[in-house]
Amino acid sequence: MPATCPPSAAARASAALCALALLGGCAQNPEDTGGRGGAPEVEPPPSATAGMDPRSADPTVEPGTIFVFNTHGNEQGEADQRPKNLVASPSTTFTGLEWAGWGGGPALGTGQVQGTWCLPDCQDEPFAVSVELSGTETIDGTAFYTDYSFAGMGDIPEEMRGRLRDVDSGRLTLPSAW
Repeated sequence: MPATCPPSAAARASAALCALALLGGCAQNPEDTGGRGGAPEVEPPPSATAGMDPRSADPTVEPGTIFVFNTHGNEQGEADQRPKNLVASPSTTFTGLEWAGWGGGPALGTGQVQGTWCLPDCQDEPFAVSVELSGTETIDGTAFYTDYSFAGMGDIPEEMRGRLRDVDSGRLTLPSAW
């Protein structure tokens, strides 16, 4: 019998992705037409105002066991709770955060926001805001907040609010491989 080498990590990852792609295609019944006799229902893309208003999704995760994925000061990212500084997405960063609530529902904080959408105006003087983290997703047994919204837009000028809506959906960065 010929000797065989165990599959590499890359080969195992490729096989897993292929399996997920195949399973993903099976998730929706092609006969399901959404009750209208037409094409199956497709979830619409996020609206232009996504991430701008507080969300009502209340995670049911205990306060001490929910995290936010944060790449501030660590390019690889880490599970964090009540962070002082938070990279929410590739285009939005919160600084000087103080949290009034965490876990067991939305996390509520106040601080400053800046990002690529407001440069150069906000580089030296970020805008004051109130932020709400909501929704959860469990990744490898760890619960993470999934969305952010502004509970108060503070002193963000209307023009900057439009830029923010154009570049950011309100989805928090999540770990890709925990």
